[in-house]
Amino acid sequence: MLASAAELDYRPNVWARNLASGQTNTIGVMLNDLHNPYFAELAEGVAAGATENGMEVLITSGWQREAGENAAIETLLNLRTDGIVLGAARFGSEAFSEMAQQIPTVAVSNFHEPDAMDTLCNDEAYGAELIVEHLTSLGHTRIVHIDAGNAPGAPERRKGFTTAMSQRGLAPIVFEGDFNEQSAREAAVDIMKLKEPPTAIFAANDLAASGVFAHLRSVGVRIPDDVSVVGYDDTVLAGLGAISLTTVRQPVQMFGRRATELLIERINGRQDAKHELLRPSLVVRSTTGPVPASP
Repeated sequence: MLASAAELDYRPNVWARNLASGQTNTIGVMLNDLHNPYFAELAEGVAAGATENGMEVLITSGWQREAGENAAIETLLNLRTDGIVLGAARFGSEAFSEMAQQIPTVAVSNFHEPDAMDTLCNDEAYGAELIVEHLTSLGHTRIVHIDAGNAPGAPERRKGFTTAMSQRGLAPIVFEGDFNEQSAREAAVDIMKLKEPPTAIFAANDLAASGVFAHLRSVGVRIPDDVSVVGYDDTVLAGLGAISLTTVRQPVQMFGRRATELLIERINGRQDAKHELLRPSLVVRSTTGPVPASP
């Protein structure tokens, strides 16, 4: 039998067989941006959790565009996945609820908390508080945050920063940016033109921090001797020896595994919504140091 199958190049149609049973044993994953190492780690966690439960994973991306996200979700629905994990999707709360009515869904980094789906988020405000506590303990008082506008998690991160600064009697300074290198580099240009430039910069994420690095080094600013720089996420980028970035570590692979667990519960019939908030930690490396002495 197997020899004959090999001769005919036959492969059983597992997809059709699973559809006949009413399930495909497949989880769909829609990621915000495949350029960001954060999402690779999230996908790895989902895949590990799925494998442990005998399920396959299909991964797609919305490329940080609403139209792209809609197309990606439509693809996963057409492929009859049993459920979907959303990685920092940018569409609005109504779209989340509408989607969750069609298919079991778990959203990572979605703070809308719709009743129809589960959410799994990082405690962004606490992460920002850790950064401010660390920098002020080194003597920094002029600290700038380059934010990411209304991107998932960014408003909470920004609020945590402004609150932590205000509680210490310090003026929070926020420059507009995004979760990418180019926008942060452009913001860094404007920041260093301030009459009193900061002694520390808290970038929106690790990618944004690399943009800050690029500009500061191009104009001869030493890190951390002149300006300390902090990122967020603790992606593989942050730990590279040439960067060695102080950053906030999110348990991203744990997010992926836990999202898979929640999704399987949903697929198996659980109706009540679960909204979980996980706390990050600070990883201190070589890009932060004491506030420079006054000339």
